[in-house]
Amino acid sequence: MVCIINNKLISQIAIILILVKVVHSIQIETKKEYVYKEHIIGYSVENRPIYLIEIGSGKEITLILGVIHGDEPQGKYIIERLKEYLKKNMRILKNKKVLLIPVANPDGFIKKTRVNARGVDLNRNFPTKDWGTIRKKKRYNPGRRKPEPETQAIIKVIELYKPDKIITIHSYHRYCNNYDGPAKKLAETMQKYNKYPVKSYIGYPTPGSLGTYAGKERNIPTITLELPNNISIEKSWLQNKDALIAAIKFNINK
Repeated sequence: MVCIINNKLISQIAIILILVKVVHSIQIETKKEYVYKEHIIGYSVENRPIYLIEIGSGKEITLILGVIHGDEPQGKYIIERLKEYLKKNMRILKNKKVLLIPVANPDGFIKKTRVNARGVDLNRNFPTKDWGTIRKKKRYNPGRRKPEPETQAIIKVIELYKPDKIITIHSYHRYCNNYDGPAKKLAETMQKYNKYPVKSYIGYPTPGSLGTYAGKERNIPTITLELPNNISIEKSWLQNKDALIAAIKFNINK
C-alpha cells in the first residue's frame, strides 16, 4: 500500500515538475518576445523628435512608417492602433521584430502640409538614381541632393536595422497595395485582407521615393499602402488590421 502511494506521489511530482518546466520555458520565451523600446532616431528641420518604436526580438524585421507626407495623418493613427494591438498580442511576434515610425514628417504633420518645414517633399528626397528628374510642382519639390534630416533618419533606420520588408502608409483617393522591389507576393497577401488592388505602378512617376530607394535600388520588398482618404480612421484600421498582421507574419525568404 505504501509502495503504491509512493509511486503515485512520485508520478504526481514528476508531472508537476514537467509543468513547471514548461511554464518557465513559456515565460522565458514570452519575455524574449516582449521587447518594447522607444528611441529618438532623428530630428526634423524645426527640431521636433522623430520616434522609432521597437517591438519584439526576432531576426525577421518589418519596418512600418507613416506621415512622410504631413497632410496624410492616417498613418500615425493606424500605427498607434497597431502598436497597442501588438503589445497585447506578443505571440504574433515569435521570431519577428517590428519597427514603427508613426510620424516621419513631424513639422508637416503639425502644419498639415505635404512637405516638411523647408518645403521639401520627403518622398521625392531620397538619394536615388532618378532623384530630381521631375520638378513640375512645389508639392513634389525634391529639395537638395543632400537628404533632409527627416529623410536621413529613415535612411539611418534602414542601414542600422536592415529590415526584411518595409510598409509605408499614405492616403489617397486611389487606395491600393502599391509595391516596389520583390514585394508582389507580400502585396497579394495584404490584398486578401484589405481587398485593395495590387499595383506595381501608382499611375505617375515618383523619382526619389522611398519605394525606389529601398524597393527598386536595394531590393527590399516595399509596400506603399495607400489608404482611402475619405473614410474614418476606425474604418481604415478595421480594413487593414489583419492585412498588417499578415504582412508582419509573412516570411519574405520563402
